[in-house]
Amino acid sequence: MKTSKNSEAAPPIPVILEGNDSEALRQAALRLASDWMWDERKVLAGLHVDVSVLDNGADAAVKVDDIRAIRRDTLLRPFDGEVKVYIIAHAQNMNQSAQNALLRVLEEPPRYVRFILCAGNAEALLPTVRSRCALRRLPPGGAEDNEYAERAEAFVGALGDPWGRMAAAYSWDKLSRDALRGVLLAVLSCLRDRCLTDGVKPAYTQALQTVSGLLPALELNASVGTICGVLAVE
Repeated sequence: MKTSKNSEAAPPIPVILEGNDSEALRQAALRLASDWMWDERKVLAGLHVDVSVLDNGADAAVKVDDIRAIRRDTLLRPFDGEVKVYIIAHAQNMNQSAQNALLRVLEEPPRYVRFILCAGNAEALLPTVRSRCALRRLPPGGAEDNEYAERAEAFVGALGDPWGRMAAAYSWDKLSRDALRGVLLAVLSCLRDRCLTDGVKPAYTQALQTVSGLLPALELNASVGTICGVLAVE
């Protein structure tokens, strides 16, 4: 049986992904879920047995029975590794009873459980739910996404050049936290693409582990400068 990337680490807190494009939210959720699993291809293809997506549709309610079914399922250990991920699409459609039912498992989830809530408007969620989650806002598509991709390409292209890597990483130290998060996610995407096209190389796997570990640190209020410093030297 395979093990997860983070089997020894403390489980990250649940994540709310907020954005106005439901498909972009879904893809971002799968990318985040893939950071917690070994078999990234299955996760990104939506085929991993330990990644569950609750999607009743943009206009449909997410009811308390839906959440109770998830809670029951969390009692079962993962089938293919040590992590199970639950993605709730259109989480803003949860009624109050559903949110209160979810709150019970958010407060004390099994160690192997991860939650990702995709919401068009995080403010529609109860304050008690929001307080137990890290909020990530997806930027609108367009120029900002292109900038993130360009920064990611420059960093990944400089992995074999210590000075170039340092210059690329320190060029991010004036970014906002949300912008740096967008760049880090773009770096992960770029690294995965390079693994598929160039083959799995030690520099790529090391960078994947480093960046994957820095995203939770960013959520826990590590400074932008600290994150850039780690990227510059590791």
